[in-house]
Amino acid sequence: MNTKAALFAARALAGAATLYVSPSAFAQGVGQQIILDEITVVEERPSLTAPTANEARDSLERVPGGIGFVESDVFLDDFAQSLGDTLVFTPGVFADTSAQRETRISIRGSGLNSTFERRGITVLRDGVPISRVSGSTEFQEVDPLTIDYIEVFKGANGLRYGAASLGGAINIVTPTGRTQDETFTFRAESGSFGTVRASTSVAHADDEWDFYTGVTGLRSDGYRDQSGVRSVYGHSNIGRTFDNDVETRVYLTALSDNFELAGSLALDDALANPTAAGRPVTIGPFFPGGPVTVLDPGPEADDWDRNLDVFRIANKTAIPLDDSILEAGAWYAFRDLDHAITRFAGIIVQEEHEVGSFLRLAGYSDFAERTVDWVVGAEIAAAGNDARRFENESGARGALTSRSDLNARNLLIYGEAGIPLTDSLTAVAGLQYLNTHRRSDDVLNAVDGEVTESQINPRLGLLWDVDDNAQLFFNVNRGFEPAGISDLTAGGILDFTPLDAQEAWTVEAGTRGQRDWIAWDLSIYRSWIKNEFIDLAQPSFGGSVSATFNADKTVHQGVELGVDLFLTPPALQEMGGELIWRNIYTYNDFFFTSDPRDLNGQTFPFDGNRLAGVPEHIYVSELRLEMDRWYAAINFRWVPEGAFVDYANTTRVPGYELVGLTAGYDVADNVRVFASVENLTNKKYISNFSTVANQSIENARVFTPGQGRAFFGGFSVAF
Repeated sequence: MNTKAALFAARALAGAATLYVSPSAFAQGVGQQIILDEITVVEERPSLTAPTANEARDSLERVPGGIGFVESDVFLDDFAQSLGDTLVFTPGVFADTSAQRETRISIRGSGLNSTFERRGITVLRDGVPISRVSGSTEFQEVDPLTIDYIEVFKGANGLRYGAASLGGAINIVTPTGRTQDETFTFRAESGSFGTVRASTSVAHADDEWDFYTGVTGLRSDGYRDQSGVRSVYGHSNIGRTFDNDVETRVYLTALSDNFELAGSLALDDALANPTAAGRPVTIGPFFPGGPVTVLDPGPEADDWDRNLDVFRIANKTAIPLDDSILEAGAWYAFRDLDHAITRFAGIIVQEEHEVGSFLRLAGYSDFAERTVDWVVGAEIAAAGNDARRFENESGARGALTSRSDLNARNLLIYGEAGIPLTDSLTAVAGLQYLNTHRRSDDVLNAVDGEVTESQINPRLGLLWDVDDNAQLFFNVNRGFEPAGISDLTAGGILDFTPLDAQEAWTVEAGTRGQRDWIAWDLSIYRSWIKNEFIDLAQPSFGGSVSATFNADKTVHQGVELGVDLFLTPPALQEMGGELIWRNIYTYNDFFFTSDPRDLNGQTFPFDGNRLAGVPEHIYVSELRLEMDRWYAAINFRWVPEGAFVDYANTTRVPGYELVGLTAGYDVADNVRVFASVENLTNKKYISNFSTVANQSIENARVFTPGQGRAFFGGFSVAF
C-alpha cells in the first residue's frame, strides 16, 4: 500500500504506475478488493485535478478509519436514479426513498429523519462542496450517470475535506477527458411505470486541453399516484494543463429536477394500497350529523410537488510545488425552488445565491528519516436566500403568507498529518476549526433570529500495516454540527427557533484487507452525542411538517462489515468466468441516555429508548457470475425488524426482504444490452417515514410505501 508521498510523485510526473486487476469492480468498503494479478502500465500524463480510481484507492488506504469506495460499474447495471441508489452496498450507509429521485441517506445515524433538505453529511463534487452553506444537501443535484467513482468518509474520517459531522463526507468524482476511456457514450433505458431515461457523454483530451460533457433526461409516471418525475441534468468540465504543470479545471452543472409528491399514508393503508396518494386530512364530525372540516384536500388536489432548478460553476486549480500541491478553488451556485405541499405549509418558493472559495495544500516532509504526509486547508462560503411562502390554492399560488431573508456563512480551517512511527505503524493527527452563522430576517412579521456557533475539533488515529494486504486502524475524534437554516425554520414553514449545535466524541476501530479468496472491510464505533437533532412530524398538520429539536444525550454505536468472497471454481476460471459473493452487514444501536427536551422546556420520558428512524440490522447481498461477454446477478436486501416510528418506541414498521435480478450481454466490444428486476416478489413494505413522539397516541399518517415489482432494460454504446 503506497504512501501519500508516492501518490504525489505519481501525479506530478509521467511514468510507470503499478495497477491491480481485480475480478470485478465491486469494492464498497475500500478494503473489499480481491487482487488477482499485478501489471504495469505507462500513463502518458497524470492529472493533478482528476485522480484516477487507482490513485484514489491508494490515498484512501492511508486513512485510519471507515472508508467506502464505489466505482460506477457497481451501480450502472441497475436503474440507479439517485445518489442513495449508488450507496446501497456500502457498509454503514442506510438509504431509503421518499420520492422518485429523492432519497434519505444516513451514515452512522446522521440525519435520522430529516426532511427533503438532508443534514449530517458534507457532499463534495471533485473536492468542491455542493452541500449548501446553510447546512443541508440537495441529493437531487447529483446524476448517477455522470459519476466516475464515489469516496465515502464516515464520520471524522472526512477531515481531509474539513468534515467533522456525524455522517462525514461523500466526495463524488466526475469523469474528465483524461480519465474517461471512451470518446462518446450513449445509453437508453425504459421500464415500468412509463419510465424512460437517456444519457449521452462526449470526452476528449490532448496535450494541453481536455473536456467532458454528460447530459441525462428522465421521465416516469411513478409507482404511486401523483409521483411522476421529469428531470434534465447536465454536467461539464474543461481542463487546461500549462507547461509548468499547473492545471486548472472549470466545472459546470445545470439541472431542472421536477417530481410530484404522493404524500404519506397511515401504516395499514400504506401496506394495503401502496400505489395510492395521500388521503385528505379531515376532522369531525364531533357529533352525529356534525360538520366535517377538510384541513387539506390531499396531494393530487393541491398538486404537491418539488421543482428545483440549479446552475453551478466551480473552478479548481492545482499548482505543483517542490514537495506539495496547492489547490485553490471557488464556486457559485444558484438554486430556484418551487415546492408545493399542504394547505398549512403552502407553496414554498426560494431563490438562493451561494459563493465560496477554498485553499488546500497537501504534501510531504522528511522528519527523523521518515516521510510525514500532511494537508492543511481553509474554506469560506456565504449564501443568501429569498424565502417566500404562498397559500396553496388547488396547486396555484395564493396570497403571500411569509417572506424571510435567510443568510448563512461558514469559516472552516483544518489540518491533518500522517506521522510514521515505525515502518508499519503510522499516527494520524488532525484538527478542525468551524465557525458558522445563521440569520433569518422576517420581512413581513419582523420575527428575526440568528445563531453563531464555533468549535475546535481534534482527531487522533493509528494505522498498522500488518502486511502488504491487511491493515488495522483506530481513531478517536470530536464531531461538531451546527443546525442548518432549514432546521431552525422547519424548512421555512415555522418561525425561527434557536437550536444548539450537535456535538459528539467517537471512538472507532477496524480492519481491512484480503487473503486469497476473501476480502473484508470492518469498522466498529461508538459515539457519545450531546444535543442530537431529532425530528418530530406535527400530526396536527397531517404529519407533513416536521420540526427539529435538540435531544439531551444519546449514543450511536454499531458495526459496519463488508465481505467479498471469490468463489470461482478452477473449471469456471479456465473459461474466463468469475463468481463473486458480496455481503454487507450494518448494525445500528442508537439510543437515548437522557430525556430529549422541546423548545418550551418540556421533556419526553424516552430515557433508554431507541432512536427512531433507522432499522437495527441491515443485510445486503449479491451473488454475481461474470463471463467473457455476459453477466448475471441476484441481489437480496433483508431488514429483519423495521425501525421504530416514534421515540416512545410504541410502533415499528414491519421488516422486509427484497430480491432483485440483473443481467447484461456484450453484443459487441462497444455495445451492451442490460436488464434488471427490482422487488421480484412484489413485497409490500415501508421505504420511508417521518418520526413522531408517540405514535400510539398521535396515530400520524407519516408512512411512504416502497416501490413494487419493476422491470427496466436498455442498451449502451461507447467508442
